[in-house]
Amino acid sequence: MHTRQIKTFILAIIATLSVTACSSTNGSESIVFPATQQAAIIPATGGPCDNPLIPIKPGATWTYFSTGSPSGDFTYTDTITEIRADGFTLTSQFSDLVHLQEWTCLPEGLRALQPGSGATASLSTQNMTAEFTTLEVTGVTLPVEISPGMQWQYHFNMQGFTAMPGDQQAPSNGTFSLTMQHIGNETITVPAGTFEAVKIQSTTAMQIITDFQGIQVPLSINGSSVIWFAPGVGYIKSIENSDFSDTPYTATTELQSYQIP
Repeated sequence: MHTRQIKTFILAIIATLSVTACSSTNGSESIVFPATQQAAIIPATGGPCDNPLIPIKPGATWTYFSTGSPSGDFTYTDTITEIRADGFTLTSQFSDLVHLQEWTCLPEGLRALQPGSGATASLSTQNMTAEFTTLEVTGVTLPVEISPGMQWQYHFNMQGFTAMPGDQQAPSNGTFSLTMQHIGNETITVPAGTFEAVKIQSTTAMQIITDFQGIQVPLSINGSSVIWFAPGVGYIKSIENSDFSDTPYTATTELQSYQIP
């Protein structure tokens, strides 16, 4: 397999990893489709996972539609499937992929432990699999308190393998860094409703090196996003501009419906 083919194959996997960044719906509960919703700040109750921007409750569900990414247009549903004393599990259900993400709750905020399940990030789609173990996670993904203009960082190292055609596994390792900053508040309308939202600017840098039969294949993924969170509701919209090894794209994701028990 030529280096360009290897790179294209790995990019297809990493594209999936990227778009499933920050489940199943309980059919017994109604889905909320409000015309207008003024989200209020959640009063602090002292729980370790309390966060004013996203309600951490078992069974809380959000359905999104994303367009413009390398993976094309797709719908997915996020569900909080487990809450522990010091963290929770977020399960994302795609049409052909289930993605698990473990979070820990710290005094300073919420931290995603990895872009996948347990101690390992594992993704599989269209007979392609990338699996990474995350190491040395630092910073927080979403602080418990955000002041105007506040900036924060989140970083981890990762190592693992990429499953290649012919039942071959290529060792892979890399780094992921995220810098976020509060840049204001504004009214945002999405299919799920109209919300008073907190606006956050995000800058992402991902570096991955895959070793395939002695060939080092470096991949660099850089991007920036604007993300909106509605207090008491959660993540409602994002516009992401990224560059997959000199292949730019713009992806927009919007909240379609949600249910908060």
